[in-house]
Amino acid sequence: SRTMVFIAMMTYFFYDNNRRVLFYSNTSSPPMTLHHNRRVDFSMFQPERNNYCPANEEILNSAPMNKNQGNDACSEIMLFLPGVNFAYYGHGSQLNNYIAASMIATSMGVPMLLLEPPLENQKFQKGSQFGCPSEIASLPDGLDLARFPSGLSRLIDHPSWLSRGCSIPACQKIQDYDKLVDSLPKVGYRVANFHCQDSNRDGKTTKIYVTAAYHVRYRLQFMHDGLEHGGISREQILLWALSLGSTMEEAGHFSNITNTQDFWNFAMALMNRSGILKLQPWIARDIENHIKTFRLPFNYDQTDSDFDAIHIRRGDKLLDESKKEVNKYWKSRGYNHPPVNYIPFEHYLRYYVKDDCVSRGVKTINRDVYLATDDPIIVKEEIATLIKVNGTRDGTLLVDGCYSLKFHFHPTQSDSTAETFHIQHGGPKGDCVSRYERSIAALSDLIILTKSRTFIGEYNSNWGRLVRLMRISMDNCIKIEKGILGVNETVRIKDVRIAFGSEAPLPSGL
Repeated sequence: SRTMVFIAMMTYFFYDNNRRVLFYSNTSSPPMTLHHNRRVDFSMFQPERNNYCPANEEILNSAPMNKNQGNDACSEIMLFLPGVNFAYYGHGSQLNNYIAASMIATSMGVPMLLLEPPLENQKFQKGSQFGCPSEIASLPDGLDLARFPSGLSRLIDHPSWLSRGCSIPACQKIQDYDKLVDSLPKVGYRVANFHCQDSNRDGKTTKIYVTAAYHVRYRLQFMHDGLEHGGISREQILLWALSLGSTMEEAGHFSNITNTQDFWNFAMALMNRSGILKLQPWIARDIENHIKTFRLPFNYDQTDSDFDAIHIRRGDKLLDESKKEVNKYWKSRGYNHPPVNYIPFEHYLRYYVKDDCVSRGVKTINRDVYLATDDPIIVKEEIATLIKVNGTRDGTLLVDGCYSLKFHFHPTQSDSTAETFHIQHGGPKGDCVSRYERSIAALSDLIILTKSRTFIGEYNSNWGRLVRLMRISMDNCIKIEKGILGVNETVRIKDVRIAFGSEAPLPSGL
C-alpha cells in the first residue's frame, strides 16, 4: 500500500525544448486539467473571447513579429527583466509592467522573452515572489525546482506567438545576470541594446534589446507623448497592429486613429484578443477552486454577469497618490482639515440613483455588489452605519430610494481581521506557501472585478487601471473590414465608473 500511495502522490512535469513547463499532473487526479466546456475561463482576465471579433489564430501566429524577419525570426529580440526593482511591488503593478513591455515589444516588431533571475540570485523561497503551489512547496532546491518557472513566469503563461519560439540567447553578456542588470541605464526611455554571437543559433549574430520594469514605464510615456505629437509613423503603427494579430483592414483602421485615447483603446482591445495576459494553468486551477469556496450568489461569467464590483484602495495610496484627491473631496464638503484620511465609501455609491428606477418604471432595483478592498474592517463599519439609516428588513442598503444593495466580501476578510492580499502583507513574508495563498486570493479578487457587470474604482490604483484595460474588447469587426464605421464603434468597454480622480485612463503601466 505504501507503494500505491507514493505513486498516487507523484507529480510529473513536462517541458518544451527551452525548459518551460508545458503542464504537470498527478497520477491520481490531473490538477492541470481545465474544464474547457464551461463558459468561464479562469486563466484569462480578458473579456470573453467574444463572438463579435474572435481572434484569428492563423494571423496571430504568422504576424511579422520581426521587422527584419525573413527566415530568421530571432535575429532581433527583446529581453524583459521583470524582477529588477519591482519584485516587491503589488500584483497589479507587476502585471501592468508585463503588459507595458508586451506593448513595447509588439510596437518595435520584435519577439519578447522573459529573463528571470537565476535561482541563486532569487531573494524568494522556491524562486518566485508569487510563492509556490503545493506541488512544488516540498521540492528540494536543485534540478527539479530549476525546471519550474520562477519569478513572474510562475504567474504568467507567456504566449508562444509573442516569443516566436525564440530562446534566451547563449552569450556571455547574458550569462552574468548581475552584470547585465548593472549595465542597464537607470532612467530614461531608451532601450539598451547590444549584439551577441548566439551559440543557440549556430553562432549567428542576434541583436538584443534589454529592458526592465522601470524602463518600460519611461518608454511607454515616450510612446504616449509621440502619439500626442504625431511622432510615430503610419508604417510603425501598421506593423504594431499586425504584430498584435490584426487583419490588414484592422491595421489600416488602427493607423488612421488620431485621438490618443481611442488609439490606446484599440491597441488594448487587440492585445486582449490576442490573449497576452494569460495565467499559468496551476494558477487558473487554484483561482477556480478558491472562488468556489466563496459561494457567491451571483454569476461571474463575463458574458452575462449579474453583479457589480467596487474596488476601494486605501492603504499606502493614502500617503501619496490619493492624498490630493482626499483633500479635494473633503474641501468640497466644507472641511479645511479632512476628518479622516480617505474618501468615504458612501461616495462610491453615487452612481446608484433614483432616476434609474423612474426610467424603468420600478420601485426597487436589487443588486449584488462585490467589494474588493485593503481596508475591510473600516468599510464594513461604514456600511453598517449607512444601513442603520437606510437599511431594509433583509439587511441590504437602500440607496437613493431605488437601489437595494447587498454587499459581498472575500470570505477571509472576516469582521475580526484586516486580511489583505498585497504580495508583501500578511503571513510569513518568506514562506512561499503563504505568498502563494495571498497571490491566489488577490488574483481571485481581480478576476471577479474584471468579470463584473459594472466596475467602480479609480485610476490611482494599478488594479483600477488593469481592470479597466481587461474590460476592453474588439467590436464590429465586419464593419471594420468594410470600412463603414467610426472610430468609437470599434471597441467595446464594459461599464466602468470612476469613484474619484482623473477619468482619463492612461495605458497600462503609466
